Amino acid sequence: MKRYKFQALVTLGPPQGESPPAIRDGLTQRLVVRGQRHETGTRKFFCALATRNGEDVRWSDDDHMIMTIVLVGDEPREYFEAGDTFTVWMGRDLGRGIVTRRLFV
Repeated sequence: MKRYKFQALVTLGPPQGESPPAIRDGLTQRLVVRGQRHETGTRKFFCALATRNGEDVRWSDDDHMIMTIVLVGDEPREYFEAGDTFTVWMGRDLGRGIVTRRLFV
């Protein structure tokens, strides 16, 4: 199994009536990401370690943040290349992300 690391722009979108989840700056958290395979379009869940990058600065009124995400597996590259979108889960659907660049380990 190989480590696969990428940076992504994540937009949090809590269910109506709930506040956005607390993802603190600089702390690594476990979560799940769901990606779609390039060739077949099938979807797969991956366990991930995610770290929020930068300061606690919001762009506009949106809940956008840059995160570094690390996956371990045989085929994450088939699901997560620059420009690919994914879903972020942590007990429930937290939001969506887009891969901005791959980080080489």
